[in-house]
Amino acid sequence: MRILLHPQLRAALPKSIQRDIRARVWTRFKSQAPRPSRRHESLSPAPKDLITATTRTTSPASAAAKTTVRRGPPERILVYYGGTGRSMFLGILRVTTILLFGGACLIIAPSCYNAENAWYITPLVIAGGAMPMLFVAYTSAPYVSFIHLALPAFARKSRETAIHYAKELPPTTMLILTTTRFNAIPRQTAVRLGDLMPDKSPFRPVTFRNVNPAPRSWWMGRPTAKFFAAGQSQPGRQSTAFYPELWPDIYKRIQSQVAQRR
Repeated sequence: MRILLHPQLRAALPKSIQRDIRARVWTRFKSQAPRPSRRHESLSPAPKDLITATTRTTSPASAAAKTTVRRGPPERILVYYGGTGRSMFLGILRVTTILLFGGACLIIAPSCYNAENAWYITPLVIAGGAMPMLFVAYTSAPYVSFIHLALPAFARKSRETAIHYAKELPPTTMLILTTTRFNAIPRQTAVRLGDLMPDKSPFRPVTFRNVNPAPRSWWMGRPTAKFFAAGQSQPGRQSTAFYPELWPDIYKRIQSQVAQRR
């Protein structure tokens, strides 16, 4: 084979044999050439920066720190919940009376306005349709759906700290009472604990009132001053912001503030 590969001997051979020799030499050279191993490529060391970043994100210290973080209560905690059933009943009752008033004004009153009936029949029909709506709006206005307690920064460290703070609340503690307007839109009223006094009404349910309501513009209407809330909170979904066990003590505190001022 070496003799055949000599330049002078190879030039003396026929061209067909020369092409055959070249093809065999090229095939042998190609088969003996070293090829890069994929195994070595896959086992190549990763960059140093990538290893450092992976170590930082998956280190046991960081994982333990994430699992040991304990979140305290929020700035406002829920201490009273009126219940879903009562809220839905009052909402349906409001909508029903509004539909009744609309039917009286748009359907019954126009049909009564004719020559056969007296002139005062139509106003009486409208007034009769408005009376249930006004009665429900007046009697259900003091109903409180939610009461939130504003916590200072030092009382939001843990649940135990918030409970300890709620047992001895100062008179300047802010309570946010959520009621419902006539149009079924929630209304929030911020009241100081020292301004709430027990009260009763012969026409609608009332348990306490605000003796120092905040001044409001005339176009915003009169602020809500009388409220109704039971002595016990209704059960609700457990969360880190729901403290129903605090409301009985707060309710007793409100009911006893008149005796202290006398």
